Amino acid sequence: MLINRLFAALLSAAALVAGSTGFSGASPVGVTVLPRPGGQSPVGTTTLHLVDAARPDPFKPERSRELMVSVFYPAAQIDKYPRAHYASTVLIPELEKRYGIELPGLLTNSYSGAPALAGSAYPVVLFTPGAGVSRVESTGLAEDLASRGYVVVTIDHTYEAQLVEFPGGRLVQSAPMPAFDKETRHRFADARMLDVQLVLNSLTGLARGENPDAEHRDLPSGLDRALDLDRIGLIGHSLGGFTAVESMHDDRRIDAAIDLDGQIGIDEDFGRAATDGVDRPVLVLTSQQINEVGDAAPSLDAFWHHGTGWKRQLMLRDSAHYDFTDMPALVPEIARAAAKRYIGPLPADRATTLVRTYVAAMFDKFLRDRSGTVLDQPPTDPEVVVDR
Repeated sequence: MLINRLFAALLSAAALVAGSTGFSGASPVGVTVLPRPGGQSPVGTTTLHLVDAARPDPFKPERSRELMVSVFYPAAQIDKYPRAHYASTVLIPELEKRYGIELPGLLTNSYSGAPALAGSAYPVVLFTPGAGVSRVESTGLAEDLASRGYVVVTIDHTYEAQLVEFPGGRLVQSAPMPAFDKETRHRFADARMLDVQLVLNSLTGLARGENPDAEHRDLPSGLDRALDLDRIGLIGHSLGGFTAVESMHDDRRIDAAIDLDGQIGIDEDFGRAATDGVDRPVLVLTSQQINEVGDAAPSLDAFWHHGTGWKRQLMLRDSAHYDFTDMPALVPEIARAAAKRYIGPLPADRATTLVRTYVAAMFDKFLRDRSGTVLDQPPTDPEVVVDR
């Protein structure tokens, strides 16, 4: 897809610009351009290879459905662990571990394999990306939530995402699709709903002390005890936003959901969350670009009519569809003009700050029962408009 090709080019440009300006993270062999997380805890990360042996893959029926997910969590003793790579989340860390070296690249603010911070269990938040988009493209948001005391699990939807990296360096490309039409998006959405269930079931096993990784690779110490599965949130961007709200309609385990710039349906085919409503809280954050297009309005109108839970829709002025991802932070100033279809004139640091602030406030309010968040008062940020 065009957006993934553009994103790959921008990743390369970001790494070159960061290297030329001397901006780097803690590791001397790489650079990071992601803003630092805003919470108090350092962040650990690991990956899980999940297999649903009972479900044939809808795009490759001869294979069982398999997923790659990344887990971000509050960490301890990070000084003994390498900084995680941004683009390669499996192969490069495996090579570094095998040969005892650190390889150069674009790095994140997380530490691979660091032990989970002991003494507490943390609310769990799942993240599902936009159609055809990789989970890595919202690493910054996942890190920020983890630093604030959440365990965040980001999901790649195999054969939909343009490229998914599995253990051993196996790369799985997206399945050929005749067009990105309504039928294709329905196939994506149907697979995603079951993917969310697979992830939740795997985390349940992990919390019982099982290792859900298909290769049974070593997991970070204490990760099983860090999961509080009585407090679960789901967040999604674009088609992931529909997945998040629709999954909450179907699964009582999910306590709160955030829709980042997505319809609650596929064109005129509304989801059951829109036609039946849901009784749990939903935050919808929309870009000015999508508000002006207006294609999400019909399904959101239906959702507002039928939903009985707390709900709020906020718009970010001067924003575009991919301002809810890492793209604004990764695009160098010299390349912003080339990306104007995807990111708006809202400055990158403001886009990042606003998205992180309101996402964290939603889960603080409804997964932690905290009062006094930015959602408990009229917005004071001039870029934030209350739609309803």
